[in-house]
Amino acid sequence: MVEIPASRLLMRPSDLRRSREFYRDVLGLAVFREYGDPAAPGVVFFLGGGYLELAHSSQPASGASEISLWLQVRDL
Repeated sequence: MVEIPASRLLMRPSDLRRSREFYRDVLGLAVFREYGDPAAPGVVFFLGGGYLELAHSSQPASGASEISLWLQVRDL
């Protein structure tokens, strides 16, 4: 059995500012932390027992979000 003490859904949206405003202002998610460029920071939101992170994409925008699921485990 794998114990998962923390999880994070990582999204790399094509429009980071608009996505950040949606999750913060429309849905009202609380901010856990912001990081990176102060003009366009990445942001991590509390999301129940895990986190939702919005970050800049290293790839050119394709119009779709890139999504990853990160699970922190103690041992495999």
